[in-house]
Amino acid sequence: MKPTAFAAALALTLPFLAAAPASAETSTQDFVNKAAMSDMFEIQSGNLAAKKAEHEDVQDFGEEMVEDHSKTTEDLKALVKDEDIKATLPSALDEAHKAKLDKLNSASGAAFDKTYVPMQVTAHEAAVSMFEGYAKSGDNDALKEWAGDTLPALKEHLKEAKALKTEIGKPAKTAEADDEAMDDKTMAEKVTEETDVNGTEDQAMDEKPTPPAFKYVTQQAPTDWTAQALIGKTVLNTSGQTLGEINNVILNEKGKVVAVTIGVGGFLGLGEKDVGVPFDALKFRSEEAMEKKAEAGSNDETKAEDKTAANEAVDTDDASHSDMVVVVDATKEQLAAAPSFVWLGEKAEKAGR
Repeated sequence: MKPTAFAAALALTLPFLAAAPASAETSTQDFVNKAAMSDMFEIQSGNLAAKKAEHEDVQDFGEEMVEDHSKTTEDLKALVKDEDIKATLPSALDEAHKAKLDKLNSASGAAFDKTYVPMQVTAHEAAVSMFEGYAKSGDNDALKEWAGDTLPALKEHLKEAKALKTEIGKPAKTAEADDEAMDDKTMAEKVTEETDVNGTEDQAMDEKPTPPAFKYVTQQAPTDWTAQALIGKTVLNTSGQTLGEINNVILNEKGKVVAVTIGVGGFLGLGEKDVGVPFDALKFRSEEAMEKKAEAGSNDETKAEDKTAANEAVDTDDASHSDMVVVVDATKEQLAAAPSFVWLGEKAEKAGR
């Protein structure tokens, strides 16, 4: 995968959180902040992709992001200075981007690819939306012109990210799977030999410890999700519009998942608020099912059809459910008008303690 020639066009490529509507007005200060934050994140995450990705094309994509965004960081600084734009550039990643970077840091190989690439698709969709909005109604002529000139490059990168997502979603080759199975068998034999040499057969004759009162959970069911997979997942409504991303998962002391918090409004964490949504209000759908629904139109589903769609969405192979989307039956306006989720520390602060 060769880098595309879009140099100065890419500085504002990848705002990372939920996409703002194309018609939403963005101030010059916000526009510059989002651009700079995007560059910082893309450089750091691109470095991780170049080192940790399993797929060679994903590694190349990461290297491309580092190269282009390093240059466009300087281009953006020069543009702000030359045009005497009254905007302050951020010096470090915000908490939302740090959380995403932590998620990438904790993954490697194929799991990294399945985390990083969908992030790039979502981010490019957000970037196209923001650039269209600013090019149409921005309050700085120089930046408006730049936004308009950049749009073709952004759309090309979105196409490239989507192609990567399709590529890494393909099943592994049979030969590779056979090699992995052989490696597992060899390792098992090695462990068995070492165990025999160390004389654990004698240990087995000793009294076994009393088992605990609970039963161990030995495997993940197809419908089980991890908190790591949920956090950062894009949330759509039933019409396929992006509502935000899951920022956290709330559990009670009995282990029940009570709710998730969804980052609503704002952009790149600026002006965003957390909205608590009950976990049982979430629906899990495959991307294919959502695409079919969009093609078929927005007719109301019956309960039976809804149940069928849920069963169809079950992914039995991917532990992170990377080809699944989270759906909430609500509009952007409804979530924007919802009360903010208040954490305990914030509650005490508001109470004056």
